[in-house]
Amino acid sequence: MYKLLIVEDEPLIRAGLQHYFDWTALGVTMIVEAENGKEGWLTAIHEQPDLIITDIRMPEMDGLQMIEHIRATLPDTLFIILTGFNDFEYAQKAIRLGGVHAFLLKPLEYEESFATILSCMATLKQRRNERTQRIDLEQQANENKSYKSNQLVKFLLEDEHAAWEEGVRQQLNDFDHLSIWYQPFVVTWLPSNPSQTIERKEFQQHAERIIRTTLDTMSSSSIPIQLFLYIDKTKCHAVAVLDDQLSSYDTDHVSLRACDSNVFMAIGKRTTDSSQLTQLLRLTDQALYQRYYQDKRQIFFPIAANESPTRAKDSRLLLEEADKNRIIASLESANPTDIEQLMQRLAHDLRIHLPHTSMDRGFAFIQEIISTTVRFAHRNGIPVEGVYSEKLLKLTCVDDFPTIDALFNWLAAWMVQVSAVYRDEFSSTNHQDVLIFEHIEAYIKEHIDQDITLQMVADRFFYNPSYLSRIFKRKLDKNYMRFVTEIRIHYAQECLKKPEYLVTDVCTMCGYKSYKHFVKTFRSITNMTPSDYRKKWGW
Repeated sequence: MYKLLIVEDEPLIRAGLQHYFDWTALGVTMIVEAENGKEGWLTAIHEQPDLIITDIRMPEMDGLQMIEHIRATLPDTLFIILTGFNDFEYAQKAIRLGGVHAFLLKPLEYEESFATILSCMATLKQRRNERTQRIDLEQQANENKSYKSNQLVKFLLEDEHAAWEEGVRQQLNDFDHLSIWYQPFVVTWLPSNPSQTIERKEFQQHAERIIRTTLDTMSSSSIPIQLFLYIDKTKCHAVAVLDDQLSSYDTDHVSLRACDSNVFMAIGKRTTDSSQLTQLLRLTDQALYQRYYQDKRQIFFPIAANESPTRAKDSRLLLEEADKNRIIASLESANPTDIEQLMQRLAHDLRIHLPHTSMDRGFAFIQEIISTTVRFAHRNGIPVEGVYSEKLLKLTCVDDFPTIDALFNWLAAWMVQVSAVYRDEFSSTNHQDVLIFEHIEAYIKEHIDQDITLQMVADRFFYNPSYLSRIFKRKLDKNYMRFVTEIRIHYAQECLKKPEYLVTDVCTMCGYKSYKHFVKTFRSITNMTPSDYRKKWGW
């Protein structure tokens, strides 16, 4: 916990001090030495000890000179002067001048000296606690400031312009003399692997880096005074606050350099009128859907008013009655190939129309496909919550895919699930609910080294998470977490039979980040530790 430096020109005294007290019991885990003041100074700068015990009279540099050199660099280090009776008044003067905590009088008397050391260790502990509390408070203040900054963009998205104005005024109080511009951005990250997740903080840092790099590319003078960001699932909505010294504004050569191909960004229009920001952010967000018909692009810009599609063209994009009948027929036939081919054709139809129609019309087209399928489920007595995820209900599924083909492949998989339920003549006595556990188990095993949440499983198999949770309890008499834990531990048991894997390797392979938690969980299921289990197999 603590590091001690002993500075003394007498080797016997240095050695004696190291063994005079039980330093380990006092919390000192490392002791270093120096034989004169100059060496002590250099050693202290390198080792940064918490406590220094030093003699006064030494060659090359005395103890007090050494303290003066060290104190400016290591203000939290405590000093104890080791002094003889002849230098006692000198030592007291040094204490009064500051920088020295106490002294030890030679020859040392154990009880008195030990009390002095205890006092020093208590002071060190108190200072460390105060320093930790200060750091925690500073970190909390920074996090609160960051949280408040993020909430400002959320105010814009919720059309609470007054709250945005007040918050920005507080954040930019040092820049109220400047004329400023606002520029909206929206960045989205869409993993090609549905089970892949990204930490919110990591995504925010990545999005901020992308936006700042983009601003630097667009104009050398567009250094943001402030950048406000708000993370919502796979999207980062942001507003950059820029000064008015804009030299050039070149978007022709902007690119997402060295970025994952599934990262997309929309760049909105700049404005000096903050009252326009809510609308500009929404238009910027909508621009991201251009990826559905503009392949191999990662950066998009809102379509100008004079480029907007006409209403006449809007009316052309409808789900025809014949296609609704085809959807119903393919669901009744429960033929996955028929469903997949039909959805591929509908995706092709939508892709052709999208450049010439509004995205809202495209969403309505997708919603009609979903509604037709849901009405089929309802007519046939299939509980909607059993085949209907929240993403379908709110149409937020359109945010989760990089291409229109990926979206329609996902919708086709959902429709195959509905048709399978219909085929098995869903009722309270059939095995449909039980069969889903086999699919979930296979899915978890496929991603055994990852954190697979109930929400992810529900999304993957098109269930409402609450409904799926109830099925686990009703059919298996266990919750989802217990189900996953048993699968992980069973997999661990199989891996532990193989000598080529270390126990720590097995921990990671089974998806546990904490070895201690892995051992505790393994014992709770098997009544033995992983190491004891391995010994059963002679390893």
